[in-house]
Amino acid sequence: MTNEERLTKNKQISQTKHDTIERHKNMLVKTFDVKIQENQLSKQQKEALETIFLEQKWYKNYILNWCEQDENNRITKFNTKQNQITKKDKDMNDIPVNIKYLSAQSKQCLISRMYANIKTLHTLKAKGLQKPGRLKYSKEETIIDLKQYGISHKIVSSKRVKLAGLPKTFIVNGLDQFINIPEIEFANARLIHRGTGYFVQFVCYVPKENKTQKKIEKTIGIDFGCSTAFTTSEGKKISASVPESERLKKLQKRQAKKVKGSKNWLRTVKQVKKEYQKITNRKNDLANKIVHEFNQYQTIVIQDEQLRNWHKNGHGKAVQHSVLGRVKSKLLLNPNTVVLGKTVPTTKLCTKCGVWHDELKVWSRIFKCDCGVEMDRDIHAAQNMVWFFEKNVGVERTKVKRLEMKALVDQALALENQLLSAKDEDSSL
Repeated sequence: MTNEERLTKNKQISQTKHDTIERHKNMLVKTFDVKIQENQLSKQQKEALETIFLEQKWYKNYILNWCEQDENNRITKFNTKQNQITKKDKDMNDIPVNIKYLSAQSKQCLISRMYANIKTLHTLKAKGLQKPGRLKYSKEETIIDLKQYGISHKIVSSKRVKLAGLPKTFIVNGLDQFINIPEIEFANARLIHRGTGYFVQFVCYVPKENKTQKKIEKTIGIDFGCSTAFTTSEGKKISASVPESERLKKLQKRQAKKVKGSKNWLRTVKQVKKEYQKITNRKNDLANKIVHEFNQYQTIVIQDEQLRNWHKNGHGKAVQHSVLGRVKSKLLLNPNTVVLGKTVPTTKLCTKCGVWHDELKVWSRIFKCDCGVEMDRDIHAAQNMVWFFEKNVGVERTKVKRLEMKALVDQALALENQLLSAKDEDSSL
């Protein structure tokens, strides 16, 4: 190939990439999970699915061990064409193994992910958010990246998919969710091993729908809590908790009595993982229903709650069984969601007279003020969120100190009183 032909080809590739990026700007990114039917797998396919996750674990641990042998060994310099590696047995002896099912693209994706993790650790260390650390050896791998549609993965029919490196095609359930969407574009995918089976997660670009859902033309404030998960400014309380099932407790007791590493112990571990996955599915379903109800409003106001700190204050079980984190992360994806800073006094401030009630304790569920305000603590906090949004105080996670916040609140109350007095004068005239 001559230099001119090479330059022409590179220009075409660059133009195609630019056109794809521009086209995807007007599309939505969605993920769809399809489940591999394990009762339709051949003996060879079952062995391949079990082995490919083991191979990725061996490959990752081998790369980490290779990097530790010499300072000049870097992850980016590792030769992914190497198919013969060594792994450690239970006595920490090196055993040679051949990589049979893990494809070259999946190896490259694994190295890219490891490199991204190292960069993240470096960033956290530079910001002082985390102690110096390094990548750890993996005990189990549950995700395999499939980078390019048509090469690493492909939809063969309405019931079958083909995965690179694995024998034959796999019968799956769930392709009817998205294969009939017009103008859909398939991107990367992931092979996932969960407690309930094997899944293929497709990332797709879907055209934006022209239909616009009618919103309730109101601003709603949502207060997060432990006793009552969500309290709205309209007075509605939503309890959302998915506790551990009795079956899970029995399985955990049974696992504790087994010899670690035995066949019965491994069988029980699989059952525990399956039960945990069922609980996770229930939490995701509950969170989706709650978020759908909140998204009907034109504007949603929440506070930047530090849910991680709630674990330290004796609310670990309540937070663990709730869907607070799921709902918060999903609401943040909504462009109509407004986030107040964590220092905004939504609970202890009386917006009628401007008095701060610092003596209000966590167990006090009724908010009382000398000016005559007496109402439920959570409803009061949710209504205060709407007030702060309307006055544009503490919006967008601002870090405002107490004195500055008092000054802003006093200014907003003074302006509100001026407007009320002006209206009274007009009405009297």
